[in-house]
Amino acid sequence: MNSRSEVIAEDPTAEAATLLLRSPRWSVSDVMELLEVGDLEFRRLVEANTRLARVLEARKAGDEFNAVVERQCSVCGEPFSTATFRDHCGAASCMRVSRLRKL
Repeated sequence: MNSRSEVIAEDPTAEAATLLLRSPRWSVSDVMELLEVGDLEFRRLVEANTRLARVLEARKAGDEFNAVVERQCSVCGEPFSTATFRDHCGAASCMRVSRLRKL
C-alpha cells in the first residue's frame, strides 16, 4: 500500500516514463525525446523513482510487462488482478477512497 506522501510526491514525468517503458515498442531514447528530458534529468528520475528503476532493470533482463499480476486492494483488502500499477480493486467505493487519498 502506498502512503499518502508517496502518492502526492509521485513525479508525473517519471510515471509517464514508467508506463511508456513497459511497452517494448518504446526505446529509452524515444521516451526521453517524447518527454523532453535530457540524459542527466532522466538519470535523476531513475534514481528517485523505484518503479522506473525496476522497469528499466526488467527491460535489461528481457522481462515483459503484459502479464497480469495479483495484488491486494489497499482499500478493502480483497485480492484483484491487474496489468497496471493501480492500488485498488476497481470497485466504485474503492476508487472513490483511492481518489480521496490522493488529495
